[in-house]
Amino acid sequence: MLNRLLGSGTYVSYDMRCMVTGQFAVGKSSLVKLLAGDVVPEGRHPTDGISLLEGRCGLDVETRSWIYIDPETYDALDVVYNKVLMTSVEEDERKEEKTPKKPHLPDSNLVRSDGKVMTAGPSQQPLAAKPLSPQISDSVSKRIPELKTHMKSKMTKEEIRKRMEKVLKSGNYKMKVGRLIFWDFGGQYVYYTTHQTFMTFRALFLVVFDGSKGLHELVPDVLCFPGQHMTPTPAVFLQHWVNSILTYCKVVYVGIPKILFVATHKDKIPVDDVESRREELYNGVEELFKDHEGRNHLDNTDTEIEVLKKAITDLTFEHPCWGEKMPNACVPLELEIAELVAEGKQILSLKDVEELNAISKVSVLSLDQLKDFLNFHHSLGKIVYFDTPQLKDFVIINPLLMVEVMRSFVTDAEFWPEEESIQKIFSRMSKHGTIRRDDLYLIWEQTDFCTFLPYKEFIFNILVHLDILAEQRRYDTTTGSRLPVENFFVPCMVTERNTTRFMDEECTTERAICLAFLFKGTIIPPALPNRLISACLSMWTLKQYEGRKLLFSGFIGLSFDKSHDIVVCVEGNKILLYIIHIKSSGLIVADIATGVKECLVLTMERISDFYQSTINVKHNQQLPFHIEYSCSKLKCFISEKEALQINEWICDKHKKKHRAGSWLVWNQDPVCMINEQTNCK
Repeated sequence: MLNRLLGSGTYVSYDMRCMVTGQFAVGKSSLVKLLAGDVVPEGRHPTDGISLLEGRCGLDVETRSWIYIDPETYDALDVVYNKVLMTSVEEDERKEEKTPKKPHLPDSNLVRSDGKVMTAGPSQQPLAAKPLSPQISDSVSKRIPELKTHMKSKMTKEEIRKRMEKVLKSGNYKMKVGRLIFWDFGGQYVYYTTHQTFMTFRALFLVVFDGSKGLHELVPDVLCFPGQHMTPTPAVFLQHWVNSILTYCKVVYVGIPKILFVATHKDKIPVDDVESRREELYNGVEELFKDHEGRNHLDNTDTEIEVLKKAITDLTFEHPCWGEKMPNACVPLELEIAELVAEGKQILSLKDVEELNAISKVSVLSLDQLKDFLNFHHSLGKIVYFDTPQLKDFVIINPLLMVEVMRSFVTDAEFWPEEESIQKIFSRMSKHGTIRRDDLYLIWEQTDFCTFLPYKEFIFNILVHLDILAEQRRYDTTTGSRLPVENFFVPCMVTERNTTRFMDEECTTERAICLAFLFKGTIIPPALPNRLISACLSMWTLKQYEGRKLLFSGFIGLSFDKSHDIVVCVEGNKILLYIIHIKSSGLIVADIATGVKECLVLTMERISDFYQSTINVKHNQQLPFHIEYSCSKLKCFISEKEALQINEWICDKHKKKHRAGSWLVWNQDPVCMINEQTNCK
């Protein structure tokens, strides 16, 4: 795709996103402020969703030095103009005349250029000059005076446009200062599903943890945490974040994305114990990930800020996306879009984008190239565009809109609005995991979110596409026609555990069979089972038991028909599937068990494909899980591959003999669904 856009010349782009992740209350936001040269405020200020800080620091491409940018001189619109040229173009051109050189454009996997570099500012992702709300970008705080480095543009927009045309037509230009953009991810559980939307292999990840705590020390006040049934410890959170990053960022380059562990709160350690504590943490993290398949992605450091900055600099310069070729053909359309973003525009119709492209006097993309432009810039995180029938007619030109959309209703209880009617919506959503379309539109009528309303149906459909919202399909039992949907499920907002007696009373060894989807990591990223639960809700009816709906954190119970129930739940690195018969497991219809199994496999394949499609890389045939069958006691497991090759198996714990026919119930001729009320999503 990118190759089709490179025909009319390229520029060398230096731009790096630093994704700061980790457990809540470990100092992520304070760390970001330190890296940007800001004064760290006293007290704890939790992050609501995602906070983005840009235009505050960058890296000199030639000297590799860390540069602080005066926020008072930073204009978001200039970001795109500066990628073409800034103040010293004529001076550089005169130098070129005295010492002629052929322009050197490095390959996409090189990290720096030894050729002549024109003075240019940080670039790539256009941002609105005014933030959407105070939570998006940090307010200008007092800076450390000795760290200031001013970057100012002295040209009018008209003059820059003229010079831009000249440079574009010359076929080469370069950027001297690469931009660092910090994404500060909220650490509360409810946000984990939304984070998937913004993670990319084109970033460097900082996983932050409290170095004053033991890796296996209990984390208090955690109602819901990664792994669902695992004891919440810093080690569990570290494993969760590593697995999440490697799940959402498919490997395009070996060892990329890089993950840097950062230990904070050194001030809480006695001075004499700092070195021994550091050694203990290094060894502990090494031990935790010694057998992890993503070990080549990992690195360690602490918060000696200069040491950390050097580690970030080194890893940035080693990243294959730092200094990669970008097509000149895209720049005119980027400029047009950036101007609209600076004016506060957030969404364009596809027709508007086509018109913007058509009015360019520098480079007009063909329709195929325009589609490549949209898909490629979506993969860069500069726009949001989904080429699906329901979504392809609009383009989100300011990706921060999606941060605000998620924050509007997927938020921790401490950030719930004060208005009583809206509080009730959030309370019901947290308890039952449901929200009505009209309730969500009511939330969006608040001042912070009212800009969504003209595009509310489009945004709503995006949330369904991402499985943040799940539509439960219902049908008239007499006519078979589909009934209107009133409630939509929001699985990621459900934090309550399953405290019912259903599994003890109904899911018994006499009435149930079980298989497991075993994932490679020690913990499954919550977005994956949440999306699976969303898909299940759209295929089958949520079951009620003793007056309670069986939808809990990492757990769902469903009715297939009058005789068969389904349970899907998370335990550690397994997603367990139970089929339960009203009388006996021996009466479970094989076609139903096989169909449900195949349907879930296809659904998880679709979810895996989604993560790959968002970055436009070739499909990887290797799935992140394999299937295991349980013994008759529902506790021991054997891999499907082994089970289908042997005549009998004796389980380790119960020493019970199982013959090959024991698993035929899961392996009839695959029938994805049995009746028209259900469809594999």
